[in-house]
Amino acid sequence: MTAKQNTSMKSLQTLIRQPLVGQGARVTQPEPTAMDMAIVDSVFNKLRVLFPVSAPRPEDEATHKGEWLKTLAAQGIASREQVQAGLNRARREQGDRQFWPTPRQFALWCQPTACDLGLPKLEAAFKEATRHYHHPDKHTWSHDVVRLAVRETGSWMFATGLEKDVLMTFERNYKVLCRRFSRGELTDVELPKALPETVTRPTEAAKAKSIIANLRANLGLKGANDGC
Repeated sequence: MTAKQNTSMKSLQTLIRQPLVGQGARVTQPEPTAMDMAIVDSVFNKLRVLFPVSAPRPEDEATHKGEWLKTLAAQGIASREQVQAGLNRARREQGDRQFWPTPRQFALWCQPTACDLGLPKLEAAFKEATRHYHHPDKHTWSHDVVRLAVRETGSWMFATGLEKDVLMTFERNYKVLCRRFSRGELTDVELPKALPETVTRPTEAAKAKSIIANLRANLGLKGANDGC
């Protein structure tokens, strides 16, 4: 290893110990290995060719690599195979794009898509869900992951929610379940809800009047229809 490479590695080791942007100093990061840093070096070299615009300047590269290492670790990207999948996806996604991707974007590229897993694309899964959410037990689903995403989204949401809100909730559930499926994890489990489970419902008119009357009485107030 050259003196320049050794200095760069020490710099990255110092950066990786720092907390992620926006997190407190108590957050600890795993110590990167020489292989981790070599992988990020290789990724940067390839991405410079694919996306030459806005690539990090050489003097800022150590800082950027430190954040990339932290972000990839936080997103569960921990193998050469995942990184290679990310590079392959970058080549497919490139098209006319010239701008350097964020580490979060690259981490998403490293994760398998529904098609990679043999699952329906999000659009097809959502269309199937909107057609059959009201009788899930009677429909033969294209894949069990779609059925589970429908269950987690809820028939009430499909029936009463705005389409954009339903799609956002379904997409979130579908992607979480796809990731679990890709890891071979049991998918037939309830997911943590993105929104509070409590729902505000309008109070019935009679009950509302009773509550108001009690409040007035407790506070010594009189209503317009009360006697003098």
